[in-house]
Amino acid sequence: MSQLIDGLRNGHDPHPVPSGDQGAVLSVVPIPGSDQALVIVGHMVPADGRAVPAAPAGGAAGRPPEREGDDLVVDRASRVVRVDGEEISLTYREFELLDYLRSSPGRVYNRRQLLAAVWDRYTDQGVRTVDVHVLRLRRKLGRHANRIVTVRNVGYKYQPPRRPGR
Repeated sequence: MSQLIDGLRNGHDPHPVPSGDQGAVLSVVPIPGSDQALVIVGHMVPADGRAVPAAPAGGAAGRPPEREGDDLVVDRASRVVRVDGEEISLTYREFELLDYLRSSPGRVYNRRQLLAAVWDRYTDQGVRTVDVHVLRLRRKLGRHANRIVTVRNVGYKYQPPRRPGR
């Protein structure tokens, strides 16, 4: 991102920069009199309106669904979570929260970090919203609820199951 902003300051045109499933950085507009910039993120589509090929089947970016043994399966492409073979119903935010925590197992996130990552960065929701969603998510995960670990006075982390022999 900083290379993109530096390029703009030096008079170069911005080029789309991949940014995961959320689209690409299409433009960065410096805010005059500030060290900040407006980042425009989206998806490039043909001007003639032709259909854009769908993402490959499987997981996001063609990855297969993530499995932990056969007891917890998260399929990002279809946004389906299975616990012990049974599909569980998660809200949009619950899925995003689980997916975000799982993206860096063992890393501790404070509530503000989770709020900014999973909810709109400029949301007026309080940090206790995170606690409520974690509670609901744990209930739905059943016997796997202990994979979302509370780190006292800090926040939460995702702890994958221990592998045999480790």
